[in-house]
Amino acid sequence: MVRSLSLGELPPSYRPPARPPQILAGSLQAPLWLRAHFQGLLFSLGCRIQRHCGKVLFLGLVAFGALALGLRVAVIETDLEQLWVEVDSRVSQELHYTREKLGEEAAYTSQMLIQTARHEGGNVLTAEALGLHLQAALTASKVQVSLYGKSWDLNKICYKSGVPLIENGMIERMIEKLFPCVILTPLDCFWEGAKLQGGSAYLPGRPDIQWTNLDPQRLLEELGPFASLEGFRELLEKAQVGQAYVGRPCLDPDDPHCPPSAPNHHSRQAPSVAQELSGGCHGFSHKFMHWQEELLLGGMARDLQGQLLRAEALQSTFLLMSPRQLYEHFRGDYQTHDIGWSEEQASTVLQTWQRRFVQPRKLSLPMHPSRSTPSPPPAWTISCTSSLKSVPPAWWEATCSCWPMPA
Repeated sequence: MVRSLSLGELPPSYRPPARPPQILAGSLQAPLWLRAHFQGLLFSLGCRIQRHCGKVLFLGLVAFGALALGLRVAVIETDLEQLWVEVDSRVSQELHYTREKLGEEAAYTSQMLIQTARHEGGNVLTAEALGLHLQAALTASKVQVSLYGKSWDLNKICYKSGVPLIENGMIERMIEKLFPCVILTPLDCFWEGAKLQGGSAYLPGRPDIQWTNLDPQRLLEELGPFASLEGFRELLEKAQVGQAYVGRPCLDPDDPHCPPSAPNHHSRQAPSVAQELSGGCHGFSHKFMHWQEELLLGGMARDLQGQLLRAEALQSTFLLMSPRQLYEHFRGDYQTHDIGWSEEQASTVLQTWQRRFVQPRKLSLPMHPSRSTPSPPPAWTISCTSSLKSVPPAWWEATCSCWPMPA
């Protein structure tokens, strides 16, 4: 047992500790009293919790479970209009007017693919830049998601202007399989725009019909002796379809699939991109699908005569159906009869596809025609945006990086 030392046993150098300072009365007494009071309360509470720890733990779990039930009714807002459009703003008023006059089914969703020059003043009106844009657009058009045991790709969910009714059943089925998605792209000025369109049809004695090899005029001549196609012929003439894509110049005339009907197929000369894009491009219908320059290009520069010289950005826009349109399109279809198809499921399909669309993806660099190795990294950047659009054209968009250029 340790005993305390007497004064005689202390060393001569020992000095007793100084007396602690006295706490002054007045202003310091109240804070100290409050501190001691709260410490006493917390100590008393801690003692009670310790004596009844089982009950306290049980009540805590019950309260946590009751609060967690609220997660079942929580809703994550994914509607871009609700997230970005100000309430009672000019945009919201115009959207309300559009829905009131055209109905909810007039709305559609768009996904944009934008290619810009890395440096200010750069030019993207080159065959190499459009070739890279084509690769990115093809990657986008091949995005697929699997939901409800089904595979959903762009051809199933894209917005289509409406499949015409044809009296001839064989032609009607062929048109339904081939009817193209509405894609606003500078590639539509060239034969390569057909590569973005999915779908194919089969006719006996012919290879698979796709937009890359479809010449509507020639097809009418071949099928004319075997079927009455006057209604179909009249429809094509009104829409001014002509030869569709096979009558347009090939961006890469050395492509082995470049059709003989292309203007530069025999000369093997690359087209003037700026000249072809001047005035905009057309979809498969020259009369009803005219994409103006402002929808395809950005940062344009012109000469004194107004001719397009260069542009700093290319843009392709993929139009998707609205959830309501997608639900109506597949309602009663054999592909959805076993999954209890609903508008909520259609909305989930669209949102999942859009999220997959904006996920970063690797792009292979274009190969130099005279080498077997990739060319140096071009001075362009590719990104994508997701925006909610409505007829008339949109007023807002939310952007995100997509398909970054390899370093």
